[in-house]
Amino acid sequence: MTDPVLGGDGQSALFSGDDPILVSGDDLLNRSRLAVAIADEVQQMNAERGAVVAITGRWGTGKTSLLNLTANILREQESIQVVEFNPWFFSGTDQLIRFFFDEMTRQLRNERSGKKRLKDATANIAEKFSKYSTSLSPVKFIPGVGQVFDVAQKAAEGVSQAFAASVQEQRVEISEALTQLNGRIVVLIDDIDRLTRQEIRDLFRLVRLNGSFPNVVYLLCFDRQVVEIALSEDGLNGAAYLEKIVKTSMEVPPAADEALASVLRLGMNTAIADVKITTPDESRFPDVFWQVVRPLFSTVRDVKRFLSSLGLAIRFAADEVALPDLVALEAIRVMRPDAHDLIAQNVRALTAVYSWQVEKRNQGILAADAEVVTALQGELPDGVGLALIRFVFPAAQAHTENMWHGNDSLQAWRRDRRVAHATVLKYYLHRELPSGAAPSSEVDSIVYFSGDEQEFRDALAAIPDAHLEDALDRFLSHVEAIDSSRIPSVVVALLDLLPRFSEEASGMYDLAGRDYTALRPSKRLMQRVEPASADPVARAIYQATSSAYARLSFLSLVGAQTHSEGQIISPNLEVELRTDLGEFLKSAPAAVLSTERELLRTVVQAINCDANSGEVAIASANSPNVTARLLETAISSSRSNTLGSVVVESEDRLAWDALISVYGGESRLSSAVEQLKESFANQEISPRLRRGIAAFDLYVTGWRPADF
Repeated sequence: MTDPVLGGDGQSALFSGDDPILVSGDDLLNRSRLAVAIADEVQQMNAERGAVVAITGRWGTGKTSLLNLTANILREQESIQVVEFNPWFFSGTDQLIRFFFDEMTRQLRNERSGKKRLKDATANIAEKFSKYSTSLSPVKFIPGVGQVFDVAQKAAEGVSQAFAASVQEQRVEISEALTQLNGRIVVLIDDIDRLTRQEIRDLFRLVRLNGSFPNVVYLLCFDRQVVEIALSEDGLNGAAYLEKIVKTSMEVPPAADEALASVLRLGMNTAIADVKITTPDESRFPDVFWQVVRPLFSTVRDVKRFLSSLGLAIRFAADEVALPDLVALEAIRVMRPDAHDLIAQNVRALTAVYSWQVEKRNQGILAADAEVVTALQGELPDGVGLALIRFVFPAAQAHTENMWHGNDSLQAWRRDRRVAHATVLKYYLHRELPSGAAPSSEVDSIVYFSGDEQEFRDALAAIPDAHLEDALDRFLSHVEAIDSSRIPSVVVALLDLLPRFSEEASGMYDLAGRDYTALRPSKRLMQRVEPASADPVARAIYQATSSAYARLSFLSLVGAQTHSEGQIISPNLEVELRTDLGEFLKSAPAAVLSTERELLRTVVQAINCDANSGEVAIASANSPNVTARLLETAISSSRSNTLGSVVVESEDRLAWDALISVYGGESRLSSAVEQLKESFANQEISPRLRRGIAAFDLYVTGWRPADF
């Protein structure tokens, strides 16, 4: 049994580009029954004076496919000799006539396609057609060669005898021979509506002049509207002219909605069958399919055009773009390219989330974005534009349904790889991730392995530093699914990532710092811990974390001292752990503190430092390596730019008061820095330390920033 989607060669009939189907096994719309009816009509109709049958329909409705199915049935009949005539091989009326009869002659003589029952008769008719063709002009056109030969030079071929008889006499002879034919000749002519206007006229003149030959049936295939327009001229109605020529016609019926939807679904399933799809299961798919994708298609040819590109798009982008969105945008790209261009040119308008209170003051942006959404809807069939906004670009519902989305929605869209998020839409459009964006496979890896401590750490270690922030930012939306028993090990692994982040601000508006991408999921996980278990879990995490800065950051997440509204652990435990951290820092060896992240902030927040005490807050503060680390972590940059300019100016600032408090006074700080300079005199120092020393030298003179 032939698969309804796959052809006889095992390849999908839907993935043959614009090619019509050739065999009934590829018939996806059950047109075979109609082909049988047409074939029966061709065989049984009265053809004593010839006949012309037409298969008509709009472009893409499957006329040629129906013609092929009908031709296959006719070829199986011993009383039918099928001749195919391609009108694209001629130019000019004279050449058309000669070429037509040459083709008739050649195909009737063909041993392989000739029918045994009609062999002798068709051979005789072929000979008469050959002489008739020769007599139509003093020159003979050789198709495919493009050369002409003077017939006078071809006396050996009987050309002179052909000229002896009149054209009319030869027509009579042909008619008499055809009358005796125990069967009929069916001439197939396709793609008539793709010819030029003059060529269409020439072809129908040919059919009209020769359509009366007995037992010859012309089976024509064309778009009626195109042909009628071509045949119309002053004083001549094309439709009336056509009616005089065509005896019987069959309009190809449009594909039923259910049938076309079935073909589309089958084709899409075939397109993704061999592709590994890693995007989450999508409940949106039925709505996207029926309300956005399906209404864009009206013919199988449309579907085939779409499917021919869908497979490639899925192979390239399915790892980064949710399948419903990918299918919807590819369908729009193929069927409504102007709408697709609008999407590509207006990413922000379709993906920006608005704070209603803020944007209320900026009506210009809202109005411009609303115009984009209206224009996009105008490029799509009724209802499709609104469905596209609702199911694919929900942020734009602010303009269509007064529905507003926030940052939580953005986070969910990014997690689910929806083009509702600008990063995902840009990837679909450009097939390239922006700088710093992690491939979804890296995010999938840490989510998948979060249930095993070592595999989770290995997955995190495999992520390049440049991708780590983005990967953790997207990991946040998955933490609710992590088993509660795995929370301690996951939080510890996240805290251990902090040394991998640069201490430099990532941009002018980086207020939270890079660490926040690791700390935010840690806090979300701790918020999931049952209150009765919060203290034991927090103590275990604190003890398993080796970095003083990571411990301080963790206490800031779960304690009340920094954020009273976010307290997770008891005040007693917080006091206990902060005291422990302070005591650790006071006595920690230089080798440990010299590599500590954000050392100055950690010391100041964990120890009650006093600038007037005359005593250093930590025992190893006078170590050149520790002093260097304190200077490196004391430096920061103040960035500003002039209104209307893209130039950002930067000025280094030093946490002067904090440094003095750690050393118990300015003199002790100065002494430690001088010792540092001597110790590092012949060593290559880091750019950040160089900036710290330069800032110290400036501050120690009494200089302070203008806004100090």
